[in-house]
Amino acid sequence: MADTDGDPFFEHALRLKVRGTVIGMLFSKILVSYDDSELAKKALKKAADLALLDESTELDVLNVVTIPTNQFIVGDVYREVRESTLKYGHELVSRAEKLLDELPNATHTFVKEGQPVRTILDFASENGYDLIVIGSRGLSGVKEFLGSVSHGVVQRSKVPVLIIK
Repeated sequence: MADTDGDPFFEHALRLKVRGTVIGMLFSKILVSYDDSELAKKALKKAADLALLDESTELDVLNVVTIPTNQFIVGDVYREVRESTLKYGHELVSRAEKLLDELPNATHTFVKEGQPVRTILDFASENGYDLIVIGSRGLSGVKEFLGSVSHGVVQRSKVPVLIIK
């Protein structure tokens, strides 16, 4: 059981707590958007802490790759760029698997190709996630309160989104 005493998010995440014992969780399936940035690593750690509150909670990690396209990337070059980009995505989620392997929860990793906001939201909806956890900024390093991906996910998500700063 994770040490969550005094953390307001965890207190609100609990559906029912009787005499300090967790009876049930609000979130049964958590999706972490992961790009191996420092904030993505923090998001994964926070999601793991949440999942540890109830071993029946599933925790999955998704990396979305965007294949660069333009008029010069065609044929064999496009295939090579696509394969290389997907391989890199798999390398990123394999780094996350080290933490996931330590959890008693069911965990999975996925790499999907597409526009990040749409792909995250479609994947979450199609697979029944009830919480999305995402870093406030990813590898692009956009220096705003929220990066464009996290902002888009928050604005369009039909399920709760936990933003990690």
